[in-house]
Amino acid sequence: MVRYEQAAVPASLRHAHIHERAVRFPAQYGHPFFAGPRDDPFFVDIGGIGDLLTLRPIQQLHLVPPVAPSAAGVDGVRGFNVHTIAIQVPISLLTANGSTPTSLTDANAVIGVWATASRPRVSILNTGATRIQTLSGLSQVSRLGMPLVNEVVLSRQFKDIFNASEPQGDAPLFNSNADFRNRILDPEVPKLLTALYGLSVPPAPRNDLVQVFLTGVPGLNQPANVVPAEMLRLNVAVPVTASPDRLGVLNNDLQGFPNGRRLGDDVVDITLRVAAGVLVPGFNKAPNNALTDGVDANDKPFLSTFPYVALPTAGFDSHPHP
Repeated sequence: MVRYEQAAVPASLRHAHIHERAVRFPAQYGHPFFAGPRDDPFFVDIGGIGDLLTLRPIQQLHLVPPVAPSAAGVDGVRGFNVHTIAIQVPISLLTANGSTPTSLTDANAVIGVWATASRPRVSILNTGATRIQTLSGLSQVSRLGMPLVNEVVLSRQFKDIFNASEPQGDAPLFNSNADFRNRILDPEVPKLLTALYGLSVPPAPRNDLVQVFLTGVPGLNQPANVVPAEMLRLNVAVPVTASPDRLGVLNNDLQGFPNGRRLGDDVVDITLRVAAGVLVPGFNKAPNNALTDGVDANDKPFLSTFPYVALPTAGFDSHPHP
């Protein structure tokens, strides 16, 4: 086995894996394309969030009674790598009319993004001592646009429906299924914030959450005549921020989440605070606007050039948790 130190990997070798490819776009639009292992760019205290929303730094919010020891969060994906597909695409290839909008109110400025994953259908038949396995077609098994919707917002009864569908089916389900509609308008996380930490949160119906997760924020990334659909919406006319703020739109950085999602956006803290009602008048106050999982940045700095995601950690050197 040959061990390679990250610092010793020459730039020429790293850049050799970045190719000009026209992936699902006309061949004349060559653009950088990367596929390979990278450091996991997400940062989240999986143990805290997954264990009944136990926020380790909660005592720092001076809640009474304190329910958890004051401590920094633990990045649950620190030291892990992911397979990454990165594509650098001109804005003009993403807008409906092929333009590069410069006005936030341009009718073509807002785009919607989501991803799905599929696997081959598998049929296994046992006939006595004979076992027959056949593969046929592809079956969609996962879907995601806005981070944490699948994992946190949706109840178990809707996960299979959601993961097998596309955003165009969200509005019909929202309008026809009261359980699904109530799950969106009166979600579980705000209730937990009240039950566990005594927070005062906005009452249902939570139309502010519908805007963030299903329609886009008015005046920012909500298109005209919007149809509610779960996707990551981005206004491509918003100028690049010289000094990005990890809390994005909540700290007046309009290029950040939930207007699209940059690698450094702290989507967990933003989502916690939005769930606590900071977008609703009267609720943008402490401790609602100070909620955090205690993990504010990735364990590795991101690159300043394409593909931007940090170099992967060698398995020999991986120490996921201190």
